[in-house]
Amino acid sequence: MDEGIWERKYHLALERMERDEEASRAVGDVLRRLSLRLAVLVRGDGGELDELLDRLTTELRGSPSPATVEPLLERLAEAVTRLDAAPPGAARASDTTEDAVVDALRADVARLQELLGTVSARLGDMTRYLAGERDEADASATEGHRLDAQVREEMRLLGEKTQAATDLASLQAEVDERLSVIDRHFRDFREREDARLSAYRERAERMHDRVEQLESQASSLQDSLRREHELALTDGLTGLPNRLAYDRRVAEVERQVREEGGVACVGAFDIDHFKAINDTYGHAAGDAVLRIVGQTLARELDGRAFVARYGGEEFVVLFSDMGPDDAEDLARRLCATVEKLAFHASSKPVTVTMSGGLTRFTAAERAAAVFDRADRALYAAKRAGRNCCVVL
Repeated sequence: MDEGIWERKYHLALERMERDEEASRAVGDVLRRLSLRLAVLVRGDGGELDELLDRLTTELRGSPSPATVEPLLERLAEAVTRLDAAPPGAARASDTTEDAVVDALRADVARLQELLGTVSARLGDMTRYLAGERDEADASATEGHRLDAQVREEMRLLGEKTQAATDLASLQAEVDERLSVIDRHFRDFREREDARLSAYRERAERMHDRVEQLESQASSLQDSLRREHELALTDGLTGLPNRLAYDRRVAEVERQVREEGGVACVGAFDIDHFKAINDTYGHAAGDAVLRIVGQTLARELDGRAFVARYGGEEFVVLFSDMGPDDAEDLARRLCATVEKLAFHASSKPVTVTMSGGLTRFTAAERAAAVFDRADRALYAAKRAGRNCCVVL
């Protein structure tokens, strides 16, 4: 269950408990009104008794405490006992008034019983609601059933004490005691639920942190895989795409030419007399020549064509969406640019040139056949004296 939804429902349940607590306080108010009614009922039977009833009424209208009320109740009991011992002729003046007050008292008692029943039902509904909302969590459901049983037991005891009460003071004391116990059960339940909610949030936060950690690890893994993929398609010496990258790109160009009617050319280029450079100046000088030539090709093409190191001192260029005339013009400029590069090895200038072969991609051919024709054009340029570009 979503944490936000559960929390809103939980606070709704707490609001219902607070309303039930208000109902409990209402029970106490009803009991005080009952006491006042009883005081009215017996007033007029004697000066001492009336004085005690006036004092009790004054206390009940405020916020009485047991320390002030109990002595009054004892004195009232003594006064009532003396009144019961009076001659039979000393009866109340008006039976009609007594009957009216008794009827009102009975009505209050009936309302009190109805209120107690309503409180009991509301408490039962609330605990069943709490248990139902958390039925997916065994521990919380157990707590809900436990609270429900405690409240029902207290309400049962309250009913028994109400039936057995012989005077209003003892009835009020029993009701206050039972409601205090019920209130304590609710406070304990809320404390346990708050602790459970706190633990749930802590677990959720730990889970959130773990998810973030896993997401970070997954992102790092994706970055690592992407870098590995890039390395697998990159020539380590020149930084250009390697032969594998060329094979993938030329397959896409072949599809475009065959299925979409696109135009493209393939150029094969080779550094002239590269073996002599290695033999004369060493492999470090040869590697430097390869790096600089590769960087020069990428810079001159500037995204207009795809260039890759095919192997050794050979490079391949895919002139996508470019006809033979434009591709030939660009290929000859590449050879001229390489010739102008200034190389030095062992403090001596080294002349580096490049030969190239160019051919058009046709829809009837496979990529391998097109490259073979470009490679033949490259060797034709070598035979023609190098540092030039031949088109086949």
